[in-house]
Amino acid sequence: MIKSVAASLVLAMFAWSSHAADIDVDIRIAGPVVKKGLPSGSGMTWHAGRYFVVGDDSPYLFTLNRKFAITDRSMLQDFPVQQNGRIAKDIKPDYEAMATVVWNGAVWNLILGSGGKRGTREAGLLVPTDGKSDPHRRDMAVLYRDFAALAGFKGGQAVNIEALALTHDDAYFFNRGNAVRNIVFKVALSDLMAYMTGKAEKIADIRLHEAMLPRLMGIEAGFSGADYWPEMESLVYTASVEGSGNAYDDGAVLGSYLGLIPLSMLMEGAPLDLTRSAQRVSKAGAPLKTKVESIALTHTGRRRATGAMVSDNDDGSSEFFDVVLTIKPAPPRYADGTRPQKMSGH
Repeated sequence: MIKSVAASLVLAMFAWSSHAADIDVDIRIAGPVVKKGLPSGSGMTWHAGRYFVVGDDSPYLFTLNRKFAITDRSMLQDFPVQQNGRIAKDIKPDYEAMATVVWNGAVWNLILGSGGKRGTREAGLLVPTDGKSDPHRRDMAVLYRDFAALAGFKGGQAVNIEALALTHDDAYFFNRGNAVRNIVFKVALSDLMAYMTGKAEKIADIRLHEAMLPRLMGIEAGFSGADYWPEMESLVYTASVEGSGNAYDDGAVLGSYLGLIPLSMLMEGAPLDLTRSAQRVSKAGAPLKTKVESIALTHTGRRRATGAMVSDNDDGSSEFFDVVLTIKPAPPRYADGTRPQKMSGH
């Protein structure tokens, strides 16, 4: 049974604000490192001391070292490329979502097309990180159609899956809201792998969570990347803002955001109000005009996580940033949950 998990917006805002006050994140960013030989970076993972990166209009899976130097690349699918090394917009696979998964005793990169254009952007790939097995391909059309039906998209509107994060038990698909709405779809990881490997033709149990993100120059940010922070039991997400009202065309790059979604918030079944908790991606206090597409955590602990972000600024190159997330101590609370108030002087 496909289920939609929804509740009133008022309840959601109260639930999120009460929890967000407990998680104060300090974000430090270094970079960028610009790579002109890697076009349109859109998905990134980390495994065994290496970054794996895909571009939305590139036929390759790139391997990078810790300093973002390209050390290898492998063909994902043979596409005709233009003189600039990029696949033409009308036929590009639009690889956007990416995560690592353990399957058959090995670690694989799970790579997904966005679904933003039916027929050409609905590919799913399982690619081994060690290169010892052949990639496994899967058409995502059935699952993406079920996502769209559950969300109530009208007029044949397609999904726009921009990020994927995996926990031990579940998979979270992030739908970007530059065309419709920001949505997190949740399925059991075992169900997803059964679908990916052809053991199942459908995923019956799908959960849906609406999300609201900050606005910049009147335009709501859209989900763009995600990873999982296990010690915090939270999804780390990125979102970006561009001046485009659909899932197909690029628009002017306006900026990006980064934030956390505790899994406990998703279990409450309320729409997520992320408008106040998301932080603008900035360096030394100055907002960066960059379109962050993905985040990959390299090390996580109870209060600190390190990783990297990749940006696609629609000019054929990619930007990489190091990022450090540190959880600040929570302010003290009384037994009834309230916080001490500062005394005003007389």
